[in-house]
Amino acid sequence: MPRLFKRHHNTARHVQAATKRDTLHLVIGALLIAGGIVAGLAVGGWLGLGLGAVVVVFGYYFLVLGIGGPDAWTEVFQEFFNM
Repeated sequence: MPRLFKRHHNTARHVQAATKRDTLHLVIGALLIAGGIVAGLAVGGWLGLGLGAVVVVFGYYFLVLGIGGPDAWTEVFQEFFNM
């Protein structure tokens, strides 16, 4: 019986660690998206558009990583190039 409890405890710890990691990715992604929009508007012009786009793309990467897990970005990449 103690072995079963230990296995369940390890699984719960793994899920808790994954949840913390996913939350971190979501926060980083949201901050990068907001920062990219603000930086793009602050710089202005074509340079601001390019700078904002690059930062926002990195934000989307972290956001999708937090929502869908480590393999989600490959699905997004495939769908992007299938358009």
